[in-house]
Amino acid sequence: MLVSELETPAVVVDLDVMERNLTRMAEYCQRQGIKLRPHTKSHKIPELAKRQMESGATGITVAKIGEAEVMLDSGITDILIAYPLVGRGKATRLADLAERADITVSLDSLEAARAISEQVTARNVRVGILAELDVGFGRCGIANEKELLALAQKISVLPGLEFRGLMFFPGQFVVGPTERAALLGEVNDLLGRTQEAFEREGLQLATVSGGSTPTAYDAHQFRGVNEVRPGMYIFNDRNMEGIGVAGVEDCALSVIVTVVSNSVAGRAIVDGGSKTFSSDRYLAGDGRGFGIVKEDPEAELENLSEEHGHLNIRHSTHRYRVGERLTVIPNHACSTVNMHDEIYGVRGERVEIAWSVAARGMVR
Repeated sequence: MLVSELETPAVVVDLDVMERNLTRMAEYCQRQGIKLRPHTKSHKIPELAKRQMESGATGITVAKIGEAEVMLDSGITDILIAYPLVGRGKATRLADLAERADITVSLDSLEAARAISEQVTARNVRVGILAELDVGFGRCGIANEKELLALAQKISVLPGLEFRGLMFFPGQFVVGPTERAALLGEVNDLLGRTQEAFEREGLQLATVSGGSTPTAYDAHQFRGVNEVRPGMYIFNDRNMEGIGVAGVEDCALSVIVTVVSNSVAGRAIVDGGSKTFSSDRYLAGDGRGFGIVKEDPEAELENLSEEHGHLNIRHSTHRYRVGERLTVIPNHACSTVNMHDEIYGVRGERVEIAWSVAARGMVR
């Protein structure tokens, strides 16, 4: 099948670029002696998770327990759930997984730890625990090293739980190179104080797990980090290009759309809207638009309604025609993939494979 034969909108992945991205990250981690545990929320596809494992990953990361179930059913048995699991139902499902795989969970509360302990103890299984440190993003995690140590000490004596170390997510690093360099010192100060506090109390940190694609190639500069969890590196997207983490040539994923109307002056309408791209904003520059039109960078994907993409072409010299196909690099690859039942791996003009997005919509 040829790419030109795909019905639009269609999400396609340039296999040559994706394979280059996988190799580059794996080689970096190997050189630095850092374990690679990619976050599969970016693709939600077991076949791609296995490719990551084949290229050097030691295990995978997921966001939700439903994603973990999909990945385990495909045969992947070393999984970190980088999300606090709260509630008896989820703890019961976690215990089910722990009977079949090596499962680790990150959390930041004793309530979550106790619920997990109760369920895994009842099954006579064990689950690894990473205590989450907030390094400035302000989402989850404990920002005070003494409080985090106190939580870890309580976790370490709960039955069925194996305290394995720390996890953090430097989400505030979705900025340009200069700003990322300035943030690094602050994060390292906290990491240093935290690791010293744990060492004084004799609580071993077998794992210090950092994360994010924006910081992946700086992982060796974060104090004590011996594991990284990048997700978007497999595809990259407009946001990663905008903050200088990747070039357009490193963006493997794009969406093919068709121009369905050019009747309004200065505007072209394509058949992909918010149900195709998601409405995630652009995090760099002026923050405008929803993607890069590869065939016409002067055009701006200015607005999205549910089924329509609105291209502002007032400053473009390109003559748009109804039926023309365009290729758009979306702002955010992860949420774009989650909009689709399947995506296509292409090499040149040929479609080599269609992948089912098996963990799509696994929000529980």
